[in-house]
Amino acid sequence: MARSSSQLTGGEGLPGGPIARAGERLGERGALALFLVPALAVIAVAQFYPLVESIIITTHDWTLARSPVMGRFVGLDNYARALTDPQFVGSTGFTLLLAVGSTVISLAFGLGLALLTVGEGFHFRLSRTLLMLPMVIAPVAVGTMWRMILAARVGPLNQALAGIGIDGPNWLGDPNWAAASVIIVDAWQWTPFVTIVMAAALASLPADVLRAAEVDGAGRWTIFRRIVFPMILPVFLLVAMFRAIDALMTLDIIFTTTGGGPGFATQTLSFWIYQQGLRYFNISYAAAASWILLAGCLVVAAGFLVWRSRISGWQRERGA
Repeated sequence: MARSSSQLTGGEGLPGGPIARAGERLGERGALALFLVPALAVIAVAQFYPLVESIIITTHDWTLARSPVMGRFVGLDNYARALTDPQFVGSTGFTLLLAVGSTVISLAFGLGLALLTVGEGFHFRLSRTLLMLPMVIAPVAVGTMWRMILAARVGPLNQALAGIGIDGPNWLGDPNWAAASVIIVDAWQWTPFVTIVMAAALASLPADVLRAAEVDGAGRWTIFRRIVFPMILPVFLLVAMFRAIDALMTLDIIFTTTGGGPGFATQTLSFWIYQQGLRYFNISYAAAASWILLAGCLVVAAGFLVWRSRISGWQRERGA
């Protein structure tokens, strides 16, 4: 006689079986926690442990070129040393300039391009696809490409300017032009990110509200300023937060274009930390500077999130 399926499987997976009874004992939250254990274990090993270890390293004097073993305990001396280091302070100033400049440019052009390319027509979809190309190129490749474009003597840009009688500047050799060039290159690469996100936000707006405004005689600028922008402002602030944090951690473009020069004119915090840790092997010093950079990024993120929360709350109150 053929045995039933419950006999073959031992009742597993069926009502009243061992799995079902175990699920009833654990409950929904307990089962969810049980399934999260493997992922949390991986995160603890791959993320939490290195973070704790890096904090411990910051409280010691350790230069890898001098000794492979962690040195003596120095407390917060590495943090104090970093905050009073002229190069650290100068790198912080340029990093903030890069973050503000690149974020503002990419937000302005990204929103403008989103307004021009929002829609479901073939040409709109093709335009958005082409605009994504700078974003999908590796930052190292972007920096290398722009370094060749901006070359003072043989670069295509200066050759094109010479063709119309303009003597092009030394884009990467002059401190002021180098700073401006790095900001423009970073903004060029990440403007498509702003465009794609804002185009999605614009496409999600209720069409009846916009049509009602048009029927009432409102112009395009009035509709954008009074209706469209306030509705997409929470998304706009979220995109601004991501762009600002990403710009604060810029390393690849600096490494492949200017190398932090001329002098230290375009040295960002990430590049300075890279040099301290992987070129000069000042492990504890670089770790302390990394935590200072992380704290700065968290402050920026918290500021944007509080701002966004207040805007959203104000919009809900106004809508009520």
